[in-house]
Amino acid sequence: MKLLIAYFTLGYPSQSMFVKLLKVAEDSGVDVVELGIPPRFAKYDGPLIRRSYEHVSRLGVDYWQLLKEARKSISIPIVVLTYLEEWVKNFTDFVSRVREIGVDSLLLPDLLIDYVNLFEECLENAKEVGLTIFTSPSMPDKLIAKVSPLSKLFLYYGIRPATGIGIPVDPVTLVKRARPLVRNRLVVGFGLSLNDIADVLKAGADGIAVGSALIHAINNEGIDGVAKVLKELRGVIDGV
Repeated sequence: MKLLIAYFTLGYPSQSMFVKLLKVAEDSGVDVVELGIPPRFAKYDGPLIRRSYEHVSRLGVDYWQLLKEARKSISIPIVVLTYLEEWVKNFTDFVSRVREIGVDSLLLPDLLIDYVNLFEECLENAKEVGLTIFTSPSMPDKLIAKVSPLSKLFLYYGIRPATGIGIPVDPVTLVKRARPLVRNRLVVGFGLSLNDIADVLKAGADGIAVGSALIHAINNEGIDGVAKVLKELRGVIDGV
């Protein structure tokens, strides 16, 4: 079965609605949720997700307590998405806290871009939780092939420089390039359209990740809008 990965910003748009959204995601056929901890510098996130970070930061959310609530609310895997830049000085303590909560994996989009020299160290320090590794077409083939078997749950392949931005690329060509390099599940994200989704799955991707589209749905239609988007995506995925 192809995977549907749903991204939500921790505590967005409110703490109570956030928890309800997680339950809707699970009920709508989402396989894994990514929960984003707002960083100071969201270098690889698009405008919608950045604004969600700003909103949550103003609310003064207790991220650790909310992660605990999230873990209690759903049974599907939870991947915490955050920037290594935020935790590089106390990464071991950070890993211990998420492990205690019961998080299934960590995803650090800046690890292989800005901190590739720390990859082995981070992999070792995060072994009790495991890293779901982020890659992109700008990375050498040999690096993607090297990290693929080390990535927990799946290998994330971001086809554009930032989330939610439709910069012209050929998703099918990019996925066909990556597929032979990846020895576990290949999940594609960053600015996918509905047409892109069907195409990348047919090209060999094992799943897709969606984030900005869900933030947009939250902003415009609330919980019902999110359920609608997720069910539509699940239908597209299962129809391939």
